[in-house]
Amino acid sequence: MLGKLVSSLALAGAASATFVNLQTSSALGKSILQSTNFDYIIVGGGVAGLTLGRRLSENSSKKVLVLEAGRSGINDTIVTIPANSFSFIATDIDWFDFSVPQVHANNLTINTSSGKILGGGSAVNGLVWIRGPKAEYDAIEQLGSPGWNWNSLYTTMKKSEKLNQPDPVYAQEFGYSAVASSHGSSGPIDVSFPPFIPEQHQRLINASVELGHVFNQDPYSGNNTGVFFSLSSQTKQAVRESAEFAYIDPVISRSNLVVFAYALVTKLDLTSAAYGKVRSTGVKIRFPDGSVKSATAKASGEVVLTAGALRTPQLLELSGIGDPAVLTPLGIPVKLALPSVGTNYEDHTITVLTYQLKAGYLSFDALDYNATLKAEQQELYKQGKGWLTFANAVLNMSPIEKILTPAEIEEAHTILATKPPTIGQDSFNIIKNQIFSGVPQIEFLLFNSFSGGETKLPNTSYVSAAITHLHPLSRGSIHIKSASIDDKPLINPNVLESEWDHWLLSKATKYARKFFQTQAFREIFEQEEVWPGSAVETDAQFQDWVKANINTGYHSVGTASLLPLAKGGVVDKNLRVYGATNLRIADMSVMPLLISAHTQTAAYGIAEKAADIIKST
Repeated sequence: MLGKLVSSLALAGAASATFVNLQTSSALGKSILQSTNFDYIIVGGGVAGLTLGRRLSENSSKKVLVLEAGRSGINDTIVTIPANSFSFIATDIDWFDFSVPQVHANNLTINTSSGKILGGGSAVNGLVWIRGPKAEYDAIEQLGSPGWNWNSLYTTMKKSEKLNQPDPVYAQEFGYSAVASSHGSSGPIDVSFPPFIPEQHQRLINASVELGHVFNQDPYSGNNTGVFFSLSSQTKQAVRESAEFAYIDPVISRSNLVVFAYALVTKLDLTSAAYGKVRSTGVKIRFPDGSVKSATAKASGEVVLTAGALRTPQLLELSGIGDPAVLTPLGIPVKLALPSVGTNYEDHTITVLTYQLKAGYLSFDALDYNATLKAEQQELYKQGKGWLTFANAVLNMSPIEKILTPAEIEEAHTILATKPPTIGQDSFNIIKNQIFSGVPQIEFLLFNSFSGGETKLPNTSYVSAAITHLHPLSRGSIHIKSASIDDKPLINPNVLESEWDHWLLSKATKYARKFFQTQAFREIFEQEEVWPGSAVETDAQFQDWVKANINTGYHSVGTASLLPLAKGGVVDKNLRVYGATNLRIADMSVMPLLISAHTQTAAYGIAEKAADIIKST
């Protein structure tokens, strides 16, 4: 990978300079912008941006520019080693955002970090590669976007992936397998099972089955209910497979594709078009030296926003596209009144329980207190083996009937008789129907370390259980607070506004203790819970504790929703911004509803579908 990028940087001609680091090659970047007008300007070099960069540059007659505010992840062990997932937080590759105080959750401010790096979330996430159930993708079409359904997205999700079947030795040791027909076989993204799974994660399978959860042999073909082994976005050599490594590096020599790193887009250049619409003539880019230059789109060109659910609405609003009630007080001229920009924001909500492993069982915590073990594992990783090859591999997706009693399900019907105020009626109806028709609502997984609590003993290994509400009903917003790109937007997930969200997450957190009461877990875990411990026992105590300790799942969606305009949409079925002639959005901000899985596969599926749409329309 590094060799390709270095050789590309060494090329002298602007037409051949595919990858440009603006920190070290500022003059070259300015020369390219001065001499070239582009068919496609893509703002954001994450999953969507790099997928589109590759796909749209397949036509050699089209000039494509991808702009990323961060740097490359080449040779960065925080990125490449699976066990280092989430180690990016508070580093230079993290936007390091926080929410505003959450009024329904004890005024907590919640970290909403995201990747400021080529590859975006794919370079920093937990590598989990899983799909939601068919009903959740079909819901997009039901909300008013023809062609956006399971059948179309299943095709594009598979198009992005290349399944690596596990080594028979590991398959026999751990018991995992994949149904080849449910996966792609020739896509850019290598997906594999890790060659090591800690004992505690293996036992989550047994603990789940003890509690009556089904073991799902194939969670990838439209039904993800139950407990299962999940694939990871990593190569057979156990190196993270980010969008940079998989989509862009193999085509880095294309002369019609230019990728800028350290290119901060500050706004879109907009002009009036026919029928009261606007057209984007390009974008403003701030270089590391502080200078601002324009990237110009051809008269027939398009600008595609792929800056993510947190920054796409920020760029729209800074450019004059959004709610006049937000823009006018900040002195921003309204170029296109589109009140739904930045609304319908949602994310998965999470709580965490922590338990101590018995003597003889270790987690990643041991790497911090056992220097010999750490050195041993670092050597094993060079062979593609050992602890460092693992990020996560076992998930449990549970419908409500697995975690609630019959009496509690009756109570659920009562709570859901009233729609919360910030969610649309159609979305509420769809989610409510899914709740009572067996679609998973809660995810249980293990973090292989101390991930929640106040007291961590030295020389001790812990595991934390994460409990995730997959379909919260509360909706928040993301809006700018000034006319400057340097002022972070006001990020408000509005967690726990809905009584249902608070009630169900509290019940599910209490239920999670049952896993640690099974025979499978009693054998390896100390029975005294570390966090929150015996002080939290009753339903009321759990509800109070959830309000004081809730987090979100780094799966932000919805702030530029794919919905009819009258229902709060920002983009139409072809991902065009309503009221704009040549401006599209193709990242996870268009997703009107969350998927009951980690969003990586959906992000690639949407981006691949977006490429097909853009090339055909």
